[in-house]
Amino acid sequence: MNRQHGSVVTATISGREVRFFVEDERDVIQQYHAVGQFYEVEELRIIEEFFPRGGVFVDIGSNVGNHSLYVGTYLHPRQIILFEPNPPAIAILTLNLALNGLQPVADLTYLGTGLADVPSRAQARVPEGNLGGTWLAPTQEEDALVLIRGDDALAHRRVDFLKIDVEGMEMQVLAGLQRTIATWRPPLFIEIENRNAEAFQSWTERQGYRIERRFRRYEANENYLALPIEA
Repeated sequence: MNRQHGSVVTATISGREVRFFVEDERDVIQQYHAVGQFYEVEELRIIEEFFPRGGVFVDIGSNVGNHSLYVGTYLHPRQIILFEPNPPAIAILTLNLALNGLQPVADLTYLGTGLADVPSRAQARVPEGNLGGTWLAPTQEEDALVLIRGDDALAHRRVDFLKIDVEGMEMQVLAGLQRTIATWRPPLFIEIENRNAEAFQSWTERQGYRIERRFRRYEANENYLALPIEA
């Protein structure tokens, strides 16, 4: 039997009761949950503006489920497909989904799996006090985390919105989603490290996307909401 140590925080937010499982109140994201708040409220409101009701939300880099929990609670998705490779985050994520009754819309098939441009393996590197800042280091170890191309999971499935937060691997993840994006032309909400900003701008031009919103919370990166030009 696995036992997860922590506490459950219940809050009423915008007229809905929300429950957060909190393991570490010092964690960058969980410290908001510990006081009954969502993390990155401004970013969530951008997603809300552009997410199509009844659509399929793909959460790449789900972490403890902050964004999926918001979408599932308020935005009426048909389905949420979650990608999160890091086991400590998965443990909290699955509890958050269960506590809020979101299992019927949550596809957990790819929990334990990360995305990249080629099938590979990686080890998780977790900064102290920042589970959401976990980054992946390539490795050949057979017991390491599994990375796949997003197209291998999604190209033949409906995708109405892509949220991508992968701590510097965003260009590799986009490369692995080429067929999916070409087929479904979903809105993208993506965190871009500063070092990848020029490459992302070039990507939007090649793929026929335009930047509709930008929001910077941290000095090292910026969030972009990108739409297909035909939208």
